[in-house]
Amino acid sequence: MSRPTLCIIHEGIGEYNAIAKIAMADARLALDNGWDVSCVAKRLDEDLAKRVTWLPLYVPPRLYLYKWVTARRFIRKALGERKFDVIHAHQPQVADLSDVFYCHFISRMSWERGCKDNRPGPRGLFMRMQERGILFAEDYFYRRWNPRTQMLFDSETTRADFALLYGEPPLAEALPSPMPPMNIAGASERRAARESYFGPDFQRPVLGFLGGSIVRKGFHRLRDAAAKEPQLQFLIGGSGSDQLPSSENVKTIGLVTDLNRFYAACDVLIVPSIYEPLGLVAFEAAARGVPVIATQEVGVLPHVAEFGVGVAWNPGTPLAPAVQHLLSRRDDLPQAIERMEQALGTEAYGRRLLKTYETILQAKNARLPSMSAVTAGA
Repeated sequence: MSRPTLCIIHEGIGEYNAIAKIAMADARLALDNGWDVSCVAKRLDEDLAKRVTWLPLYVPPRLYLYKWVTARRFIRKALGERKFDVIHAHQPQVADLSDVFYCHFISRMSWERGCKDNRPGPRGLFMRMQERGILFAEDYFYRRWNPRTQMLFDSETTRADFALLYGEPPLAEALPSPMPPMNIAGASERRAARESYFGPDFQRPVLGFLGGSIVRKGFHRLRDAAAKEPQLQFLIGGSGSDQLPSSENVKTIGLVTDLNRFYAACDVLIVPSIYEPLGLVAFEAAARGVPVIATQEVGVLPHVAEFGVGVAWNPGTPLAPAVQHLLSRRDDLPQAIERMEQALGTEAYGRRLLKTYETILQAKNARLPSMSAVTAGA
């Protein structure tokens, strides 16, 4: 019997960003369970490329809007005339061509919450024009839904937002991106990490943040909180964070390349986003033993709250009580994290995704005429 075939579509499949990591996990899951896997991608993890059929994707080198609106044409060109049992896409431009589509982000919702490029002058205006163009392009693809496509949302928040804007797809469920395996730092590792950032004998609680200078991630909310709470130390990482203002209790460190050291230095991770469909960073922090504070706009908040690994924060209110509450429960944290990983980790995610693939295969086979029926009609 031939093995079932799967095609995964995303511009990058590998350790490039959160979505690229999930697409790579999907490919590895299918390979480990007997599927033949092809990947339509511009960038592909080197080790994964040895195990799959790589269908190279051309992406224009400049202008994000142009890349966005031409993606469908270049994806179809990469696919050619090939047929697959299941096509699993992570890009909305080909959602209607897919058997499974994973919705990670809704540009319209981000825009309507004020998360726009705020740079002044002609460049800022040009970037906002591109963003507006992407809104209308994404609206177009999300409104012409294929009723046979299984829609997966990265959170119930994303699912509710999608339904509000475009209606509920016929086949839809929330499937949070997988939480990484537990990897909790020991006491000596934590001391060394804190000392590397702050020097010896540092005593203040450390709140980590990995949103950089992206408006949507909410640095301005932390800036305002830090000004009122000098007893807390903020460790600010992420793209562009080295250009943000620092102060006595705000240390900016730029793009973080050693996440283990960063998390080991933190007592708490804070996700103060204005719009965050899931917030995979919260799962990553929890897996390393770091509890989470998140705003109500963060899709992962119900999960960390359910398992006692995080709490909500309303911007403008003091952060210190939330920090102290989480620190007081530090002894209970490993057991809570273990329960959360069992429910939301790679194995649980994999079981649900494989079941989705198998259901699609069964439905397709049911629509095919049997050989006896073909013979009788000849």
